[in-house]
Amino acid sequence: MANYLSDNDDLMFYLDKGIDWDPIVKLTERGFVDEDGPRDVAEAVETYRDIAQMVGQFSADEITPRVKAIEAAGFRIEDGEAVAAPEFDEIFDQLRELDLHRLNVPRELDGMNCPLMLYFIDVELMSRADVSVLAHHGFHGGMALAMLAFSIREGTTTFTDNRITETRFRDQMEEIASGQAWGCMDITEPDAGSDMASLRTVGRQDADGNWTTKITKTVYTNHQDTYASECKM
Repeated sequence: MANYLSDNDDLMFYLDKGIDWDPIVKLTERGFVDEDGPRDVAEAVETYRDIAQMVGQFSADEITPRVKAIEAAGFRIEDGEAVAAPEFDEIFDQLRELDLHRLNVPRELDGMNCPLMLYFIDVELMSRADVSVLAHHGFHGGMALAMLAFSIREGTTTFTDNRITETRFRDQMEEIASGQAWGCMDITEPDAGSDMASLRTVGRQDADGNWTTKITKTVYTNHQDTYASECKM
């Protein structure tokens, strides 16, 4: 039976020998202060290996057999909503049950508290099966972490004893991490593509703290459309 991790000599090399896990684990676990976390680097790496093995098996057994049906059906718009092939939804129902959307979310926010390095390994495993599934999956934990990073930068996330005690976007992060919602990446403009340095959109903040951007977009990742409008965040 195929497993996209154990069948991949390159990834196995990096997992076993190429990655210096010691500083990655210590940074991720912040000094092993969490009683629910691993006790040392070896235990953490063993957990990461188990997760990667599971994703490798899942990609081979559950994603790959559905790819042809997903590509044949494509996506369609019904009542303003994007509708995927049933096989696509089946995959994400299973990913939700596996709690993989929580992979990189901190443990204090009901996540699995795994490092981004494990995410990179897992997405390569998924990409061997289907890149569209990988891209869609990446907008769950990735968007949750983007919210966390923004809130830390603006000072609305607080810490006690090196642990998160409160954060502005807790409810939204939980909704995303649970697999019930995900974000779209709104960075594509005419003549800019995904070259963020070439973007010309301007954001303005009002007295209540709301941001409004006047935009002309061509393609959103996770949301395909073409229009010019004002977007309020």
